[in-house]
Amino acid sequence: MRKAATQFVAAEDASIGKAMPAGRRRKSQAGRPRSERTRKAILKAALRLLKQECFDAVSAQQIAVEAGVSTATLYRWWDNKQAIVLDAYLETVVDLLPRSRRGSPLERLRKYTLRVGEFLKSEDGRLFLRLLLAIREDPALHQAFYERVFLPRRLEGCKVVEEAVEAEELPCGTNPDLMISLLIGPQIVRAMMGQELSAGFAQTIFDFVVRPCPPALKGNAGGRKTRTK
Repeated sequence: MRKAATQFVAAEDASIGKAMPAGRRRKSQAGRPRSERTRKAILKAALRLLKQECFDAVSAQQIAVEAGVSTATLYRWWDNKQAIVLDAYLETVVDLLPRSRRGSPLERLRKYTLRVGEFLKSEDGRLFLRLLLAIREDPALHQAFYERVFLPRRLEGCKVVEEAVEAEELPCGTNPDLMISLLIGPQIVRAMMGQELSAGFAQTIFDFVVRPCPPALKGNAGGRKTRTK
């Protein structure tokens, strides 16, 4: 009797998870208040499993068992496994871009480039790379990753480039999105290929990609020299 009831609950939990839209955190509902301790236990459990296995090998049921909760508890707070994983990732990983405005925009951009390399060598960086591989085969995770991880951080990076242009540290017409791709892309590719990353490599990329605005052009919004009468 107990076994049958357990199977019924598990099946019900699974059907609830499939019915939910992908990659979003469920809004709070009426009922038992959400426990912050339980929430953190679930997110930590998800991270532990993801650091041991690939995304596809980790199920919502495994996360629940690891956290010591029921799958019903997971689906009460999150729509699906993708949402749990991204919440776990976002809560653990420290933002790469410093939020303070200390230093010039160009210097902050240089530090950002170097921090990307350090991040990719860390345990959190390896988890990031694992998620990158997983989104290729999981459309729901791909969309959620794009909206909650890629896009916000890309906008942060582009904002610093725009500030450097406004400060006349970079030439007018600099494409922020392309510049961020050129600063980050080679390091991600190198990390995924298992090649060594270093501060020297990151600095080389920065020096190659970033061309500071020549002093003679500063103060000219159009990026052209002024004529002397």
